[in-house]
Amino acid sequence: MNNNIINNDKKTVFFGPFIGELGWELSYWQGWVKKMCRERYDSYRKITASYPGKEPFYPDVDEFWQLPEDFLKLRVCARAYASDFWKGNIPKGDNADSFDKNISQHADNLLKYFRNKLPSDTIFYTPYKLNRYMLDNKKHFLGSIFMKGFNDIPKIFSPPFEHQIFGELNPTPKGEIFLRKIFDPNKRMIAIFPRYRLGRRIDKNWQKEKYDLLIKNLQKKYPNHVIGIFGSSCGSYYARENIGNCINFVNVDERIRLNVQLAALKRADVAIGGQSGALIMALLAKCPVAGWGFMDAEKQMKGQNFLNTRFIYWPEVDPPVAVIENLATLMIEKKEKEVINLKMPEGGWSFEVKKSFAGRVADKVKKIIREPFVGLIPAYFKKNNFKEGLLNLPSIYK
Repeated sequence: MNNNIINNDKKTVFFGPFIGELGWELSYWQGWVKKMCRERYDSYRKITASYPGKEPFYPDVDEFWQLPEDFLKLRVCARAYASDFWKGNIPKGDNADSFDKNISQHADNLLKYFRNKLPSDTIFYTPYKLNRYMLDNKKHFLGSIFMKGFNDIPKIFSPPFEHQIFGELNPTPKGEIFLRKIFDPNKRMIAIFPRYRLGRRIDKNWQKEKYDLLIKNLQKKYPNHVIGIFGSSCGSYYARENIGNCINFVNVDERIRLNVQLAALKRADVAIGGQSGALIMALLAKCPVAGWGFMDAEKQMKGQNFLNTRFIYWPEVDPPVAVIENLATLMIEKKEKEVINLKMPEGGWSFEVKKSFAGRVADKVKKIIREPFVGLIPAYFKKNNFKEGLLNLPSIYK
């Protein structure tokens, strides 16, 4: 890491580093950064740091800094927010052996790295710490608290949607230029996000054989469209594969991959995939979406369709290929209102597998014990005149 300090005449505000999963960054952070840049820190030097290719998320900052290479190797982006295996394998994911088990130390070192590069009076807002911000002359809090003894149930303070600005996501010229080299701009695309996670929520993975058949059927049905394969190399099927007559965006260099995929979504008539943050990105790019997943996630997904993009959500975690093919057809032909005519699966809709009764009771007890301690934090910092940005918490809090 290069630790050279960068000076500037303007006072600096730094947002990040953003290390959590894509969906959280899209739904709870990038819109908040926009609002703070425009309404609170317009005259400041504004910097954000996140994963490569996410420049389009932050059009209002003056500088976008990519996370350093040694941190990217940890593959934190595929985990839950703030993240699985934060300290000593807690919070738990599905496959702890596939990840480093002490991300908290890496995250602290990353924050220190960026602090060393900036003036000492820089205002920091860091998503995995607790922060105070001012908006409309009121004090607010956002970020995360990890308490000793309760690390498996972090307390998250997310900025409310009314404290965010959601606008259409657009690629940078760099993403557009790259896309034109590999895709005929006169053609239209069908975007497929073949989610494949091993570290967490493997229950949301659709079988690769189903994606194979879906791609084959759509190519036959829509020969004038190009099938694009979207996603990340560490969380998607078809990584490092060549698929006949498809453009595999998964294999694009990660430093520009997301930017290029955003440019490609602008040419797509539909984006197809299971419930994930990637579908939120497609919705924010104004690309119609045909998605599926657990019934209890339908309300959340629709609530995060901030731009009212055309959208079908099929509440079944493992639907037949024919159902998804029909959903795609309805979206391409702009007949999504006919989705009510599709047949309900035998046995009704599938539901998310819940924790055991003992597990639910244990979580409830921890939350009951934790809440009084957590509640002291906003009350204490609201009462006292602390500065904006990152807060230094007592030693019982992480």
